[in-house]
Amino acid sequence: MRADREKTIAQQYLDYRSFMRSDGSEVLYEEDWKARVEELRRRCGGRCEEEGKYGRCRNEAADPHHVIRRSIRRDDRLENLLGLCRMHHDLLDERKIRSDKKEHHAAMHNR
Repeated sequence: MRADREKTIAQQYLDYRSFMRSDGSEVLYEEDWKARVEELRRRCGGRCEEEGKYGRCRNEAADPHHVIRRSIRRDDRLENLLGLCRMHHDLLDERKIRSDKKEHHAAMHNR
């Protein structure tokens, strides 16, 4: 899906490469991405947003994490981001890599 010109103009992005699609999803660059990360930091209060069985993680939110992976369909909306500590971010990324490998392996054998 390509950029929606009218919605992109209405957003008044700082970087000429940033854009919004017609479904409202966003792809942000440089200053626009930095501003979004700052929004995320304000939302999470600088604390990891991972919820475990004992409640919310107490570590500092070090990394923005895309709920729907960027490799599938980049969407930099705040709703698609979580502020995570390095440990939880690494754990989530590790799970994705393993599941991707399993999916790829299954697809190769089901041909």
